[in-house]
Parts: sequence; structure tokens; C-alpha cells
Amino acid sequence: MLFKKNKNFINRKNVIVVDKENNDVITESFNRLKDNILFFNADNKIKVIQISSSTACEGKTTVISNLAVTLASNGLKVLLVEGDLRSPRVHRPFNLDNENGIYDYMIQNKKIEEIVKHTSYNVDVITRGDKISNPSAVISSLKFRNLINTAKETYDYVLIDCPPVLDISDYIHISALTDGALFCVAYGQTKKHQVKEAINLLKQAQINILGTVYTMVDTKENGYYTSGHYSNYYLKNKE
Repeated sequence: MLFKKNKNFINRKNVIVVDKENNDVITESFNRLKDNILFFNADNKIKVIQISSSTACEGKTTVISNLAVTLASNGLKVLLVEGDLRSPRVHRPFNLDNENGIYDYMIQNKKIEEIVKHTSYNVDVITRGDKISNPSAVISSLKFRNLINTAKETYDYVLIDCPPVLDISDYIHISALTDGALFCVAYGQTKKHQVKEAINLLKQAQINILGTVYTMVDTKENGYYTSGHYSNYYLKNKE
């Protein structure tokens, strides 16, 4: 599960946490992450960001969804795109259905505006839609590239939820469309050798790693993420 060791943790299917009461610690964490991104993007060269992790269930969907909400709260136009076509999850935090998405754009030739879902958080979402038989071919296609390039012209930030690095190589194809990557590490869960191997693979692919985000940090205060982990690890990568 995404959050552990606390009976009050929010259900995995409803992981927008920055709008919940008594979540000052986690809200501040995402605000710091957001502020660091905005600070290092003063020249507006970073518009498309992918997020990944070494293995599955490290909280990357939670991070990217709440980051999207936090960016949108600053008045920015944000699009969240499903990039994990084998195990789609970006629809869950926003209580959206997984219909009418990338499948319909690729196979049914629907227009981009026809597959974008709007949420109450002012975050737009593109889900996967029906099962896709060859995800790698879709991700590496010119049509998917056109989708992302078109989105860049409309939105301030396009965030893409990617598959785990050690599970599948789709992150390489997605990186050709992005300006940088955030890398999630589940505290106390992900093994050091897994992190090292995943980071080496990202570097071999010449992916611009913007920073690392600690997830699943169990604190005695609220049982969520501590406020320092996001910003400190993000800054460390930029120094």
C-alpha cells in the first residue's frame, strides 16, 4: 500500500491528500516540491516532466497527482498523462473512469480535446482507455509524440506517469518527449541496489534527472511524508 503503519492512511484509490484537513506536513512537502520546480524553471525550459521509480508500488502516482494539484493551485494549466499503459492508475486519484483515453486517440482517431478529462482540481487528465496490445509501439509512435507536443502548446506543465524503470523500458521512449524526470524512492522498501541500477539506466539513456523524491516515510507526527524529504532531495540533485 502507498501509506503504511498508520490506521488513518488514505485509501490507495483516493490519494489526493493535499486538500485533506490536518495534512499540513504533507501539504507543505508538496508545496516545497512545487516551489523548487518553479524556481529551477525560471527560464520556462521544463514543461514536460516524467515520473518513475525502480519498482512498482513506490508511490509515484500519488506524487505526480498531488504535484499536479499543487501546481494547478498556483494558477498554472496542468495536464496529467497516463504513461504506464500496462498498469494505468492516474484515473484513480481523481475518481475518473478509465474509458476514452489514449487508446481512443490512437485507434479510434479521436481528437485530443475529446479525450481530455477535466477535474474539480483544475487538473486535466488523459487516461489510457481500453487495453493497448503493444504499449511500447504506442509510446514510441509519431502520433503519441504529436499528442505531447500539442499539449505543450496548451499547458504550462505536462506530467507523465511512467512505468517502473526495472520492470519495462518504456521510460526510454517517454524520455525522448520530456524535459526531465522525477525519481521516486520508497523509504525502507526499495533496495539500494535497485535504486542504483535504475539510476544508472536513466543516466545511460541520458535522461535529465531533476531530483529524487522520498515516499512512504513513516513519521510520528502524521504518518505521512516529512516536509524536508521532497525539497532536500530535489535541491541536492541541482547543486
